[in-house]
Amino acid sequence: MVKRAHIVINLLPEASDASSIQIEELIKKGAKIPLCSEIENVSVEDIEKSYMNLKNHGISSSIVKNIIDLYTE
Repeated sequence: MVKRAHIVINLLPEASDASSIQIEELIKKGAKIPLCSEIENVSVEDIEKSYMNLKNHGISSSIVKNIIDLYTE
């Protein structure tokens, strides 16, 4: 049976200075993951954008912060 893993990571503060494309390339080239034969896909998500999307849907700031905090832990 073929298996696939999905990994979510939090980036270091220094990553805010790099473009999403640069981050994706660095992760693909530099990641050392046990049992991994190939990294098929890397995507970078801007948490600030997610925050604003939730706020634009009428969700209170405190609830949005809790959701983002849970998502990024």
